[in-house]
Amino acid sequence: MLSSIKNKTKGWLAYVIVGLITIPFALFGIGEYFTGASNIVVASINDDKISKEEFLAEFNPQKRRLQQKLDEKYDIEFDAVLKQSIINQMVDKRLLNQLAEKMSHATTATELNTIIQSNELFADQGKFSIDKYKQLLRLNGYTPAKYESIKAQELTQNQVKYNLLDSAFVLPSQLARLHQLNDQQRKFSYIRLDAKDYTAKVNVDAQSAKDYFNNQKDSFFAPEQVKVQFVELSLAEIAKKVSVNDDDLFNFYEDEKTRFTTDEERQAQHILIDDEKTANEVLALLNKGGDFAKLAAEYSQDTGSKNSSGDLGFFTRGVMVGAFEDSAFSMKEGELSGLIKSEFGFHIIRLNKIKLGEVKPFDQVKSELIDLYTQSQAQKDLYNLTEQMANLAYEANLEELAGQMNLQLQTTDFFNRKNTQIDPKMLKAAFSNVVLNANENSEVLELGEDRYVVLHLKDKLAQRQKTFNEVESEINTYLTSLLSKTFVDSIAAQIVKHAKVGDDKSIESLMNKNSLSWDNVGWIGRDSNKADAAIIDKVFALAKPNNGSVFSAQSLGNQSSVVIDLSALKATSEKVPEQALENILIGFESNEMFVNILQMLRKQADIKIYNQSL
Repeated sequence: MLSSIKNKTKGWLAYVIVGLITIPFALFGIGEYFTGASNIVVASINDDKISKEEFLAEFNPQKRRLQQKLDEKYDIEFDAVLKQSIINQMVDKRLLNQLAEKMSHATTATELNTIIQSNELFADQGKFSIDKYKQLLRLNGYTPAKYESIKAQELTQNQVKYNLLDSAFVLPSQLARLHQLNDQQRKFSYIRLDAKDYTAKVNVDAQSAKDYFNNQKDSFFAPEQVKVQFVELSLAEIAKKVSVNDDDLFNFYEDEKTRFTTDEERQAQHILIDDEKTANEVLALLNKGGDFAKLAAEYSQDTGSKNSSGDLGFFTRGVMVGAFEDSAFSMKEGELSGLIKSEFGFHIIRLNKIKLGEVKPFDQVKSELIDLYTQSQAQKDLYNLTEQMANLAYEANLEELAGQMNLQLQTTDFFNRKNTQIDPKMLKAAFSNVVLNANENSEVLELGEDRYVVLHLKDKLAQRQKTFNEVESEINTYLTSLLSKTFVDSIAAQIVKHAKVGDDKSIESLMNKNSLSWDNVGWIGRDSNKADAAIIDKVFALAKPNNGSVFSAQSLGNQSSVVIDLSALKATSEKVPEQALENILIGFESNEMFVNILQMLRKQADIKIYNQSL
């Protein structure tokens, strides 16, 4: 709505901020954070609570992304690490919000609306669309109030970070040292040896593999495994069985008419002035027939609307700030308001048009009605069926439960406690004492997405020591990689040894025998892409060559080695601008300062994390 009013942020001394007196924190026009949130608290920070619902909203998407990335390598034990990482991030964000309150930083409705309305995702034919905005939020599980609250907090946290950047500085000696390092070039050649290319040159004999197995038997156990039978009840399957007729559909339409009623919209112009005296003078001119468009262009301080006659377009309730909205929705078409005071100043409003909310006709929404009615009926049936499932799970065996409820009895393959393909709740239940040892049905497990499962143990395999034959191939692969890495390390060391005494003949022999060649890079700077970054880092870590070259054998992780011939270094003639280098150092300084401030805030805060609730 209002795009010009901004709270100016100022530089500040980072190390005194924590002791400031608390000042009320205003997020104008923003609804309550996570309305309807769960009552389960997972953390508290100075009486600011984080609910289980808020935590899961962060945790679940990140877990899914990690599972997709790692696939079968994902270990259920990763959950604990991920949970701690996320809850700590959330604590840090709350600390930043509290710090923003102390600094009296806030995101105004103007700033928030400007950001939202400039987002292309919410645009229709190049202009912000309130309908598209609400639709996209609804599809992603947000209400406007919830989304705007999250967005406002992000913007406020960024204000704190930008102020850190403003207050950071660097010493001349630091800048001079960075100049010295950055302006240097080095001339070198290298030979890269990858262990995977030399596996044919090493041999793991059978006795070595057996010795390794005998010494590392504790590493070769087949874990305990189970196979379970289960039945599943889902909303999606129940919905397929719901029958729909026009009478039921029309009755549902009558009961849900408010759902199909469009919001009332109002179109208005406004003039925003922060000085009450001037605002009264402009109002007097308007009451005498003054041209609203011309007066808006001359006096309005809302740069987003002043040059378009002060026009704000059509808007619904919940978009404008409270005082403005209350006035606009109490006016008649063509009416001119008095002065309306808000946190931005004094508004003069002219209401031009009113679009009343309308009930969409039955035929127009019939297809949507069918979906809603089907879901509504399926939800009712699901509630009753889960009650039945819970009773039968306690009273009957799984086969009887499946038969009485007409559900398919399904069986898994064997799986262990770390299996990532099995739902975590099913995994936990399968290895619970009730299922694993007491041979009883599990309780009804809610898996999410309106899916419910009961499972029963079908078979189990105890943990056992693997035989040598089972792991021989795995051991051979591992030992081969070790030997081939040792082999390339040895070649690299021999080349360096011969190079240091000028034995070119021996070097040539080694290189011919192992199909090696020098890669002549020439002169490069630190940011060059003419060689791998890891190799360049090694080159710039070597001592300055005095007479002749500096030869060095370096390891590149577990599977590669490199021989470096550093022959010369010099200062480059292409100087990096001093401001660019200073910005680099300021970035380092502000990041370090930011970390230090978070540490101070944590020390001074009353932080409680309830791990059992995560």
